[in-house]
Amino acid sequence: MADDEYTIRECVSLADFQKCVDLERRVWKNEDIDVMPVRLYQISKACNAPTLGAFTSSDRLVAFGHTTIALREGRPAYHSHMLAVEAGLRDQNLGYKIKLAQRQHALREGIGLIFWTFDPLISRNAHFNINKLGVVLRRYDRNYYGQGVSTGFEPDIPTDRVIAEWWVASDHVKSVLAGNPPKPDKVTAEIEIPDDINSIRAHSAREHLEWRMRVREQFETQIAAGAVASGFLRDPESRTSRYLLTSAADTVIASPGGAFPPDLST
Repeated sequence: MADDEYTIRECVSLADFQKCVDLERRVWKNEDIDVMPVRLYQISKACNAPTLGAFTSSDRLVAFGHTTIALREGRPAYHSHMLAVEAGLRDQNLGYKIKLAQRQHALREGIGLIFWTFDPLISRNAHFNINKLGVVLRRYDRNYYGQGVSTGFEPDIPTDRVIAEWWVASDHVKSVLAGNPPKPDKVTAEIEIPDDINSIRAHSAREHLEWRMRVREQFETQIAAGAVASGFLRDPESRTSRYLLTSAADTVIASPGGAFPPDLST
């Protein structure tokens, strides 16, 4: 099915939300305790936090992105909670289109920031978030979701996460969405990750953990020194990828006001 045959729209009915639950099960194969129930989708809708879906002409849901309301430094923001795409359709750009619809909703409602977590070892997610959407990273959280609390996580690997900040009205984001991947000036540090952590995870939990600890130390050191990750390079030949970091003073402005807003780590 061609990309233009999918309709991106907000999920608004209980039937829509049940389709989201069904897609959760298909994509992540989670146990019941890890599946977000219909009532929480309904609560998000009541709070004007959209769940946006990609539907076929027969109204089958094949991708969705769920949003919750957040407060940062006394200002409203969106937290992008889940983004799921049906297996076999991940080359259809559906996740990207859902993120664009999420941004448009935020702009209409006067929301300047959408943020979410992702695993810093997963290069395809870093590429998508930094090079296609224009997020910046200035916070690293150890073992964010804990260990052994969900069927979706490795029991012996800490669930470290970076926080993606998407300043949706900024010139930086507008430029990236126009097709200009970020090329930060005055790069002060690079953090290397494997291009495919999943293949490493499949054959060696020890090597996976070594990468986790190494990248944790480097991110925490750089962020403590005031660095911001705003670029990302992939090198398939060497099977590695690299985050590009600069000092906050030399980083492309992330918010429309001419400077970074206060640190969002609280």
